[in-house]
Amino acid sequence: MRRPWIASLRASPAPHPILGATVPTPTSRSSPPGGSSLARGVLGLLALALAACTAAPPNAPHWVWVSQAGSRSVAVVDPSEGRVVKRITVGMLPHRLLLAPDGRTVYAVLVGSQAVAEIDVPGLALRRTFLTAPVPERRDDGSVIAAHQEQNASGHTTCFDCHGGGPAKPAIVGTRPFGVALSADGARLVVSQIRAGSLAVLERSSGALERTVPLPPAGEAHEAVDVARLGDSFYVTLRPTQPATTPSVLRRLEAQTLQARSEEPTGSDPAMLLPDPERGRMLVSNFETNTLTAFGATGGRSTYTVSPGPLGMLLLPQGRLLSLGYYSNSVSLVGLDSGKVESLDLELGGERYVNPTHAALAPDRRHVYIVSSGTKGHLLVFDLAEKRVTRAIPIDGLSFDVVVVPKP
Repeated sequence: MRRPWIASLRASPAPHPILGATVPTPTSRSSPPGGSSLARGVLGLLALALAACTAAPPNAPHWVWVSQAGSRSVAVVDPSEGRVVKRITVGMLPHRLLLAPDGRTVYAVLVGSQAVAEIDVPGLALRRTFLTAPVPERRDDGSVIAAHQEQNASGHTTCFDCHGGGPAKPAIVGTRPFGVALSADGARLVVSQIRAGSLAVLERSSGALERTVPLPPAGEAHEAVDVARLGDSFYVTLRPTQPATTPSVLRRLEAQTLQARSEEPTGSDPAMLLPDPERGRMLVSNFETNTLTAFGATGGRSTYTVSPGPLGMLLLPQGRLLSLGYYSNSVSLVGLDSGKVESLDLELGGERYVNPTHAALAPDRRHVYIVSSGTKGHLLVFDLAEKRVTRAIPIDGLSFDVVVVPKP
């Protein structure tokens, strides 16, 4: 069955908490003979002071940002007030979101505008856009696109300037960029492009398209869906044109060169990649088989059966994972080590909330924000301890991804 939220991402012509860096553990040293207890006390006080400075308060002030594919915008939600405080127009079909490490920039991948939007967090405003591929000079049939030449289309940084946001038709165009990941040094964005079957590498400082990396097909799998980084590797999923029953593949790439190192078959419709650094694994949600597959970096795999239509995934405290069941209108709590799975309906006060897509962990690590992407959209507040929805905040329908952003 085709997903309504991704129907426009197919290859046919047109008419989605940051994992912190691991801190090295200091090498243990034995105390020198006659070591001072005062010195040890001072070191202890310094350690406590450092912890106090770096630990986030249980309910640190924050916004929740949601990509709203149906309304060409990113919503900024204040969960304490239970309302949308700003809608930022960014372009056609905003889907995946990424918060920069400094917390001052959010990136939104514009599936229908062949671009990435860079949004300023303090100003709550679109800062600029980056094309993920050059503006084409010719159509697929080889004919020249005269309007691109006449209107200097190559001078624009998003197709939204003319298509969707302007008079040109169709509204949805381009290579269908979808997944996004950050390089290890934070200097580059790596973006997967469904129609192009490639990765776009964008320099964050300038917004320039540094290079395009074609991804050779694996059998019928040729559409580059999602991309994520784990350690010294990037991973990308390649799927066949949908609907399909033939396998997709998870391909591992060397982080610097983006050259293929290995690949493994997975379900025919992989929806999302999620790194699991603690276990050295990459997780894939297989939308059509109701499973999640965990691939070890050095081989081996584990499979978890979850509620139907698994789309988004979120790592939780205490070795758990949250799986969003798009077609089952539910979530699954998965014990990553035990393999235990518990599925829970999304409802509050007798109302069912449909089509969950993605989720983000609140600063208190007890609550999760879940996007319910039906025609009447809601941002759900889910209590992990009580295992239930405690609040539903109205947002636009057909919303998709979500990130928690500290207030400046």
